[in-house]
Amino acid sequence: MTAPLPPDMTDADRYCLDLLDHDGLMTPVLRAQFGRLSVVQVVAERSADLFLRESSIYQVATGAKILDAVLRISLPALPSGFLERLLAEDVLFGQLLIEFRIGVRITGRSCYLSQTTPDQARRWGRRLIMYRLDSGALLCGVDELLANGADLLALPAQTTPSP
Repeated sequence: MTAPLPPDMTDADRYCLDLLDHDGLMTPVLRAQFGRLSVVQVVAERSADLFLRESSIYQVATGAKILDAVLRISLPALPSGFLERLLAEDVLFGQLLIEFRIGVRITGRSCYLSQTTPDQARRWGRRLIMYRLDSGALLCGVDELLANGADLLALPAQTTPSP
């Protein structure tokens, strides 16, 4: 955890930090808390060796937004068929990593508070870099920003077994 904790730390702040402060994939954490998830891809841009994906993740049961994500994915690190599935389906990046059995090492993780004005809702996020465990190749740079913690706390808890 690298973000300074606000002096008026709330239960919602603690809840968000509990969701973010780990060195694993977000997909299993979010599924365990919110149940089935869907993703809406907002930006999908491909260059020679990089794929930029901006997306939002929603709780299926309520339609509530859980998280916004920006991924800068290294195309040479992806196995055959991975990018095609990511583009063609309502599937989370972390879920594909699990399905393709791609182990990751996370480095440079930092949590941050996104609140540009005092009257704006607090949103907690984290940034990190993923490397493939098998080859050590750079896989992805990630910026994940949770929805407002009070809104997340108000959502009904769901349970989805881990894959």
